Amino acid sequence: MNEIRTLDILETALRLKKNVEKLRKRHIVSNLKIDTEPRIKVLRGFRGVGKTTALLQLMDEKSAYFSMDNPIVSMHSLYDIGKQFIMEGNVRLFIDEVHYYKKWKEDTKALYDEFPKVSIVLSGSAPLALEPERRYEIVDIEPLSLHEFIWLGGKSIQPTESWTNINETLKFLAENQWIYSEYNDYIRGGAFPTYFEYREKTLESIYNSIQKSITEDAIFLPNVDGEMIVQMKKALIFLATSSLGEFSINSLSKILEITKNRAYHMISLLEAMKILRLVRPYGGGAKLIRGEPKLMFCHPALRNALCNKLGVTPNKGALCEELAVFSFLMRGWKVNTVKGMKRNPDYIIEKGQERIVVEIDGISKGTHQLKGFKEKTILMDEKQLITLSNF
Repeated sequence: MNEIRTLDILETALRLKKNVEKLRKRHIVSNLKIDTEPRIKVLRGFRGVGKTTALLQLMDEKSAYFSMDNPIVSMHSLYDIGKQFIMEGNVRLFIDEVHYYKKWKEDTKALYDEFPKVSIVLSGSAPLALEPERRYEIVDIEPLSLHEFIWLGGKSIQPTESWTNINETLKFLAENQWIYSEYNDYIRGGAFPTYFEYREKTLESIYNSIQKSITEDAIFLPNVDGEMIVQMKKALIFLATSSLGEFSINSLSKILEITKNRAYHMISLLEAMKILRLVRPYGGGAKLIRGEPKLMFCHPALRNALCNKLGVTPNKGALCEELAVFSFLMRGWKVNTVKGMKRNPDYIIEKGQERIVVEIDGISKGTHQLKGFKEKTILMDEKQLITLSNF
């Protein structure tokens, strides 16, 4: 058996760590408690949200980082490399791209059981392969908020709740006029930390990440073949160049000439890969009947990236809704669409006992969609989206 070249692996890790030394840590990284039970933390999320950077920033003198797609590492089992580093005095293992190694679950469990004082942090780009398990704590790494984007860029602004009131929003924006420029950069790729490396080429980088997720990561997911990969790419083009609600799972199945069940499976995979999001109809009340879920991108930067590559202008309404839904969810709201009325408001959001009916870009549409609701209602202008995303 070949000797495990831990010094070469360590040298690679230190070289990579040097590249991220000047970067600020994401809030979720700073708040991550590595050594608490369960001692296996699994970071999952879309490519480019900062998983590898997080692992490197968490490294210290008592830890080892290695990636399962490294040629030297791939010559050995995860268990053997992990054990060797532990025997050399490391108490934390940071293991990247674990989905490239089929037996990662078995090997990490073995290390967990054999070495009760060792903590393990894993990451991978195929989220569906990282299912919850008793020994694991799942940590979802999401795109940045506007507040965090500004902070990582070296500036500072306080999060705000003024999104619920247009007058408070206008006051906030009047006092922070510079935020408009930051917001435009944020929408055009700044929600992904790779922005600070690629800048004006960020959308191209995000597009490449989408393609790699489909062509390289999807093969690790169940029931994915070459035909499914082609269908995924076509579906994303249809969705990116359309307004929200124009395409449903039913219409996609007809356009792609696949069964409805296969269309549902394809969309569920894209949802698990953190590319698409399904927002389901609200299920309560006589007028609010269930219907098809609303298909959208997990963040508007993904739609922007695809449209930028295709040379088309993205639908502004779709971008606004995708940012609103992303921000609501990250703020802890449950989000549903409204069905069963001729002119529907966009969403019902809930948190605890509070429930709000929301019309996105509603000031330009009028108030007729909100009549008849007992809940609190908000007509949300795009200016309020700026403060909504500032959390």
